[in-house]
Amino acid sequence: MIKTPPNPYLRGLIPILGLSAVSLLAAIGLAVFTLPVAWIAWAFFGMFGLTWLIGWLLGERQRRSAINFLASQRPLVRWVYSPAEWQQIKDQARQETAGDWKIQWGCMTFLLALAGALTGGMLGLEEGILQIGLDALLGFGVGALFGGLIGGVVAGGNYWAAQMVYRDPEPGQVALGPDEIYVNGDYFKGDGINGYLQGAKIQRGNPATLEFQLVFPPRIRRDPEETWTLLLPASQIEAVQEILSKLIPHQEGQGL
Repeated sequence: MIKTPPNPYLRGLIPILGLSAVSLLAAIGLAVFTLPVAWIAWAFFGMFGLTWLIGWLLGERQRRSAINFLASQRPLVRWVYSPAEWQQIKDQARQETAGDWKIQWGCMTFLLALAGALTGGMLGLEEGILQIGLDALLGFGVGALFGGLIGGVVAGGNYWAAQMVYRDPEPGQVALGPDEIYVNGDYFKGDGINGYLQGAKIQRGNPATLEFQLVFPPRIRRDPEETWTLLLPASQIEAVQEILSKLIPHQEGQGL
């Protein structure tokens, strides 16, 4: 059975959904006590909710494009991983991201605690050194509390999403076409303007891997180049070698 392509942004959307839920609960709780700061929680709920909706819609558009690609004759080579290969891929991904949630939680807690301490210290500037210290300490505690809560939601969401992927029993699939690739749920289609495949090469070893170089226009807070590396089954090495040059329709120096 071939797996239906998932929404590629699902993993990133789970933490945002968690933040939306926390903001909604906070807004309702504050509104019950008629506190004037309830509007802040509603604003966060609207922001996180809108971000989630936009991400979901963009992911669904990407998913439909991937489905159309897999159903077409455009792929030159395609395969489904064996259960053993799929387990190997999941084990490697789990090992690479095992401690990410701890870093996310710790960084979020520390940053908001530091921001709280600085804010508290500034509020006590006119009250003397002792008051500055007390306000900074109070701000540190409040910031750490909120940072731990928000960081816990983000880290927990990412951890849960990673566990969902790891426990998925259906092997992933790969399809390769000219300037268009699908790899275990991730889909890319180049057009020479918004992105293109710059290179593809086989790294022989045990196991062999296939490496793609993707180029994009300048992007905020993201590198203009990405490298996708995927496990290449021994049974597919010859077939991929034969069509490798056809996957790169844009010669180096052209396009972006």
